[in-house]
Amino acid sequence: MRTFAAICCSVLLGCPTSPAIDDAGAAPDAGQLGDAGLSLTDAGTDGGPDPAGDAGAEDAGVAWDGGLTFDAGVVKGPFDAGSQPGGPVPGELTYWQLELPPGVIPFPRSGEAAVLVGADGTLVVIDVGNSNHDDEVRAAVRELNTQWLTAARGYRARAPLEVDWVILTHFHADHVGAFERLTSGAEPLTITGGVVHRGFVDVGPAVNEADFQQVCARLRGSLAAKNVALCTGAPESACTVSTRAPASGCPGLTLGDLSRPDDDALGLASFIPLGAGARLELLGAGGFALEGDVVAAAPSFGVTDVNEENARSVVGLVRHGAFRLLFAGDLSGSGAAGEPDVESFVARRQAASLGALGVDVTHANHHARKTSSNATWVQAAAPVDGRGRNVIAGINTAYVNSPHQETLDAWLSGGRLGGGRFVVTKRAPAAGTSPLLVDVNGRVTVQTVQQGDGYWLEGAAWPSVRR
Repeated sequence: MRTFAAICCSVLLGCPTSPAIDDAGAAPDAGQLGDAGLSLTDAGTDGGPDPAGDAGAEDAGVAWDGGLTFDAGVVKGPFDAGSQPGGPVPGELTYWQLELPPGVIPFPRSGEAAVLVGADGTLVVIDVGNSNHDDEVRAAVRELNTQWLTAARGYRARAPLEVDWVILTHFHADHVGAFERLTSGAEPLTITGGVVHRGFVDVGPAVNEADFQQVCARLRGSLAAKNVALCTGAPESACTVSTRAPASGCPGLTLGDLSRPDDDALGLASFIPLGAGARLELLGAGGFALEGDVVAAAPSFGVTDVNEENARSVVGLVRHGAFRLLFAGDLSGSGAAGEPDVESFVARRQAASLGALGVDVTHANHHARKTSSNATWVQAAAPVDGRGRNVIAGINTAYVNSPHQETLDAWLSGGRLGGGRFVVTKRAPAAGTSPLLVDVNGRVTVQTVQQGDGYWLEGAAWPSVRR
């Protein structure tokens, strides 16, 4: 006999079942999800989203959160994700957290990069990894453009190395090191939209000088027409870290639709359109954050500690229907010396955007290290309400100790993710452990279905919390 709690979870919230999972903390194979038994599949579909939506009838009711009841409002019927898509599908979002190898010991290189495909095929690269990772980023772009984003599959024809936008969250080598190789040489990316970054201001020893100089020179040279600096100053850096060049503001956060210039003067929050109403919203950068359409500055901090550069990371929120995905580079939040708490600053000013329900998928800041994921940020993204949410992180073995145990505890204790999991590209040596930690040992894929009503994450299907 099913309990009232089980009925509410499965019918109102559409919660996946939660079978036992091998201890994901063991090295070297820290537990791949594989077929976790969480997918609610419909073998009768053709691999894409359910064309009928299968939303069921709307119903008002009471949902269960593990002992308490609360008003769930108007909700849809049982969630049926259909079959898992094999790749991008028109009308849906695809997010790939790329696996970037560390390279050859004794000089392993950390690195992180992701690729977001919009509902209309808009392709956004978010960070590009270290100087040895250009091949992996280029291969992912080529795969998307030649195998998935094709006219035969309902997209417009694209050049093999065409990308619409590149977002560089901050100026550390593991996030921007491959930019020079990706934008020059025999096989450069073709960037049709722009390169979004925090701005050539507030620089110092905290940035990686050589990589910063290359990015700055390229965006003031051959890619000047694609340069989208969010924060500005007078004067700005002359592509050197010898002078701080303090920021005077972040006008790039209020340019409206970045794909069109005719609304730049309206003071609207900046976003990249992704088709079918989906968008990537820019919430903050450089120690500034939006509150509505107003840019606010965090308390001043320095430019010498590496975590002060992390604190200036670009913050973005991806929306598609009910679905939300939050990313913020290496944004810091511990508040310790040299580790400014910008996470809390952004979370409080973005309370309206994140809302009472937070987001569905959070990209863990700073490769899931304990300098980030503070209590305010975690609560804003994943309030404890019994709903299923997930966390992902881009890690390779050069990030020793990632994910930190403190970070896993912050996201996973007390049933915060409601059955969700912490999914990483790779568990690094001496990292934390949890039965809910999933080491994919490869690319992590998030794929929305039913116009954002739900999503697939590594073999498991989830309803969006706003569905």
